[in-house]
Amino acid sequence: MRVELIPVFDDNYVFILIDDLKKEAAVVDPATADSVISFLEKENLTLTKIFNTHHHSDHIGGNLELLRRFPSAEVYAGIHDKGRIPAQKYFLNHDDTVYFTEEKATVYYVPGHTLGHIAYHFALKDGQHYLFIGDTIFSGGCGRLFEGTFEQMFESLKFLRDNLPNETIIFCAHEYTVNNYKKLSKLEPGNENIKNKLEKCIQMRNENLFTVPFTLGEEKKCSSILRWDDKNLMKIANSQTGLETFTFVRNFLNKPLG
Repeated sequence: MRVELIPVFDDNYVFILIDDLKKEAAVVDPATADSVISFLEKENLTLTKIFNTHHHSDHIGGNLELLRRFPSAEVYAGIHDKGRIPAQKYFLNHDDTVYFTEEKATVYYVPGHTLGHIAYHFALKDGQHYLFIGDTIFSGGCGRLFEGTFEQMFESLKFLRDNLPNETIIFCAHEYTVNNYKKLSKLEPGNENIKNKLEKCIQMRNENLFTVPFTLGEEKKCSSILRWDDKNLMKIANSQTGLETFTFVRNFLNKPLG
């Protein structure tokens, strides 16, 4: 299974999972259909599955048009999003298993950004780990809390941080990296890991490269949003617990970049 990124709108990514032998494809969070259809037709691929992480329009906007072009494709999403995902056929719970051709993924329920948000963790036969996370984790940040609570988002991030291997490759749905790390560099001006990450990502964007995907291990090293138990960061946040630190950082990221 290989993965292709399709940039759409101002900063969204749509992910295409491809089985080159069977000439089949699945799509994760199709914000729009046109770019996906063009890619599939160019590659002579048949769409068999749509994996949605949550109900926001920039993640499901292409569902119906894709089904008109590929009527046998099936739509997967979380059970808590029932009634909010166009043409949803499968209603997924935490720890359910889904398949794309010969590979399988475990479904994680990760509320916070929305109450129905899920993620798909593919542990590939070749040993690689792919996490399609929607808007739960961004490089240098996490999704805004539109429906869930700080406690829910913290527990979702803690589950992912503490249970997945560092080499897990994270595919998030937005190109927010530079903006996030600019803010984190102001929050932790003496943090060399943040400084180096920001410089690297600015260079990548200047070269029209994507900063997505990235590894969980790199984010655990750099991102303040996943370092809630770092003693220096706890001092900055004047916090006593991981939840307090996380809440402080999430609120800091909400502030405009000055």
